[in-house]
Amino acid sequence: MRKSSTNRRARALQADAHTEVTAAVIIGCGLTGLAVASELSRQGVESVVLNGLECDGASTLQPAPDPGSLPERTELLRLLRGYAAGHELDIRRGTAARDLDLMRGAGIPAPVSRGLKWAINTEEGVLLADTVVLTGCGQPQLARLIRSLGFASVPQPRSALRGAGLYLVGAGEAISAPTRELVRQAKRAAQDIAARNAAHLSNPRLRTFSA
Repeated sequence: MRKSSTNRRARALQADAHTEVTAAVIIGCGLTGLAVASELSRQGVESVVLNGLECDGASTLQPAPDPGSLPERTELLRLLRGYAAGHELDIRRGTAARDLDLMRGAGIPAPVSRGLKWAINTEEGVLLADTVVLTGCGQPQLARLIRSLGFASVPQPRSALRGAGLYLVGAGEAISAPTRELVRQAKRAAQDIAARNAAHLSNPRLRTFSA
């Protein structure tokens, strides 16, 4: 990421009265996104769930599910929606992520800096999060996102993104994974994020960035 771009974003965030801070932002409020949010809730980690990621003015297309798994998915989605409503999870179905950017060091406005932050722009303002979970994003959109974030030349971009706090769950596939596999991925990502969050909270050097 170019320094000038980071500085411009930092100034925009500092001037934006609608900046929110949360532990995690989940992009995609379908089955996978709700599964991640529910597991994070059980782990005691707050999150905000957005409708999807806009791309060229439109929301990203989600992979097509296997028709044979639809009854199972429908029932699981009903249960996840019930859990979200009962536990008052922050689900913003009418709000999509316009873009997201990884910010480092001086690009993060005090006092929320931890040395590494994700900025997610929406029509309502900016969300700052330690981690982002991207769900239901097709391969072309994911490839563009990886390039825009500067990870295209990295040998293993998915691993590098995960190390930076961006988790891909059921993303980048032409056909959606089986329901149980999606749930497994969602649970694993949420548990990893919970451990990451606990490490931030327990380590003062991670909580505060020093230039």
